[in-house]
Amino acid sequence: MINALNNINQHELNERKLQINEHSYANLAKISSVGIFRTDLSGNCLYVNQRWSELSGISLTMAFGRGWRKAIHPDDLDLIDAEVKRVLPDMSPLRYEFRFQHPNGRIIWVLSQAEPEIKPDGEAIGYISTVVDITEQRQAQQALQESEEKFRSTFEQAAVGIAHLTVDGRWLRVNQKLCEILGYSQEELLGLTFGEIIHLETDLNYIRQLLTDEIETYSQQKRHIGKNGLPIWINWKISLLRQEPTRQAQQKAEYFIAVVEDISEHKQAEQALQESEERFHTMADTAPMMIWMSGVDKLCNFFNLGWLEFTGRTIEQELGNGWAEGVYPEDLERCLNTYCTAFDARQPFTMEYRLRRYDGEYRWIWDIGTPRFTTNGSFAGYIGSCIDISDRKLAELTLQQRAEELRRSNTILAQTTAMLQKRNQELDQFAYVASHDLKAPLRAIASLSEWLEEDLADQLPPENQHQMQLLRGRVRRMEALINGLLEYSRIGRIYTESSLVNIDELLKEVIDSLQPPATFRIEIAPGMPTLISKRFPLQQVFANLIDNAIKHHSRADGRVKISVQDQGRYYKFAVADDGPGIPLEYHDKVFVIFQTLEARHRKESTGIGLAIVKKIVETEGGTITIDSIPGTGSTFHFVWPKQTDQ
Repeated sequence: MINALNNINQHELNERKLQINEHSYANLAKISSVGIFRTDLSGNCLYVNQRWSELSGISLTMAFGRGWRKAIHPDDLDLIDAEVKRVLPDMSPLRYEFRFQHPNGRIIWVLSQAEPEIKPDGEAIGYISTVVDITEQRQAQQALQESEEKFRSTFEQAAVGIAHLTVDGRWLRVNQKLCEILGYSQEELLGLTFGEIIHLETDLNYIRQLLTDEIETYSQQKRHIGKNGLPIWINWKISLLRQEPTRQAQQKAEYFIAVVEDISEHKQAEQALQESEERFHTMADTAPMMIWMSGVDKLCNFFNLGWLEFTGRTIEQELGNGWAEGVYPEDLERCLNTYCTAFDARQPFTMEYRLRRYDGEYRWIWDIGTPRFTTNGSFAGYIGSCIDISDRKLAELTLQQRAEELRRSNTILAQTTAMLQKRNQELDQFAYVASHDLKAPLRAIASLSEWLEEDLADQLPPENQHQMQLLRGRVRRMEALINGLLEYSRIGRIYTESSLVNIDELLKEVIDSLQPPATFRIEIAPGMPTLISKRFPLQQVFANLIDNAIKHHSRADGRVKISVQDQGRYYKFAVADDGPGIPLEYHDKVFVIFQTLEARHRKESTGIGLAIVKKIVETEGGTITIDSIPGTGSTFHFVWPKQTDQ
């Protein structure tokens, strides 16, 4: 019993000690400046302290389980997983650096050290790790590394030669560019002294004075003979550096830094520039135009010989703003505004103004100004060229006068066109009224003759009946004549819209409307085209020509053939018959209005049909001709465009 009580007391004591230890551990972890992180073997977070939460940027509760992974920078998660996978089988300690990424985007570098957590019986149950902020250390390392890399890059890739020398002239370090300039390898230079390279005692004396007189920098441009024997221009800049004493060295450390620049190209460029300036002045003075230049202050600093000869003034009189004294007073303000506006915008400009010539006459000048830039892109001013355009201005004035005359002519033409349109409208109205007023009594006469003939049918002798028929025939001819005149007068004055026309179908419609005798044969040749045309005028042409062939044929069993030829932009149609033909002397007359080949009392005809055909064809841009031999028939040829204007 006593042993049992002792065991219980010991157990309670151990439990109390454990609680005290855990409480102490929790307080210690809470106030620790180091982040503490505890996980099981599956990587689930079991505990983090307040410092870990501050470093990671997420709350304590969010870190539990797998939530801690949200605080890790996405680029570092794979690294952490790989390290854990590597040490987990052996439960080895773990040390690695990674980044926390806060929700606000802030990045913190930390060092994490993890040790396996082992139970007293030796069983591993997880890891306990610490996390320390090393951001400043990483930044310092990064800055140092970048500084060292920058120094190495600057030293090795510099466009000038750089060297470190001892105060007695021995080379300590040289870059590749210096070797290229002097023509030595690095091994050769490091085996020589500075004096053996420059060969000039005066330069050595200057350098020695750097030590005695405490001169900071020595600079000289020298023409040097390189190892290859070729002369090169070199600019030496040598600076004396003194370092403060250190614990290891009680005296100041002194050495030189030499910067060596090959200025041979610069010297050659100076010479080339001088030669270029001379060539420019020669070119400018011989150019067939006036040339000026200005600097960045807007003031003119050059005028060529052509300008000076034109104005009759000296270069001193024209420099600066002196040239403005020769500008016509009314043009000066506009001229200066144009120049200054373009100058401020660094834009090209053109302007016209009047400039006084040497004889006092003001001449019109066309001035073209262009901004100048140096090879490095810096603005350097303007250069301009001028030519005398007085003759052109005179021509422009004459052209303006002609344009004004043309404008007045167009106005008169427009008024005339409007008047003609009005007259055409009046003519149409007159034709309509006249047609109506003329047709009404004609119809009355025809009807009256029919009534008389019906009422006196038993009393009128055959001769009077024939005369009544002739009377009605004349009435019909008169009505047809009125219709023909109206149709003729409207050709070309009435708008007709173009459309797609199938000629084969059109001809069949025309033939069907004419109702030729059953014994009469009309043939349509194969291959009739489809074209864009005004349908009604083309239909009138075919109808008049076919009707004319039927009406004036000498036999009831006649034949008409319609064919076509492609002539590029046009089609040439032919309407041929085997009738009596037309004598040559009438070939032109048949197209004249009111002309007929037979007496009207023998064959009813108005003499307008072919005149209508000719007017329609020519209005649409075509032509019409006749081929005929009396006794063998006639062929009418007319040319029609493949596409008529709208």
